[in-house]
Amino acid sequence: MADDAYNFTDQTYEYLAKAGMAPLAVTDVLHGSPTVRRHIGSSLQIAGQDRTGVWLVVALVEGANDDEYTVTGARYLDDSELEIITRLIGKEER
Repeated sequence: MADDAYNFTDQTYEYLAKAGMAPLAVTDVLHGSPTVRRHIGSSLQIAGQDRTGVWLVVALVEGANDDEYTVTGARYLDDSELEIITRLIGKEER
């Protein structure tokens, strides 16, 4: 969302590197559209596409301030998750 602030820490970059995930792909999802957001307590998951059209989900934790999140990880979606996401956003293609 436009008012959200996303932070990357040294630990964020370590987690992303271990997952084989490019920070730029994560940024694409955080600032792209369409996305599917799931907010549970202080945790937030955002699924979206990177600039190449690949779907991934980004995990974040809310900080002390509302709408300020730290990226804690990311991963690519599997085929069954892609089916659900595409139905949620009303698309027929990936």
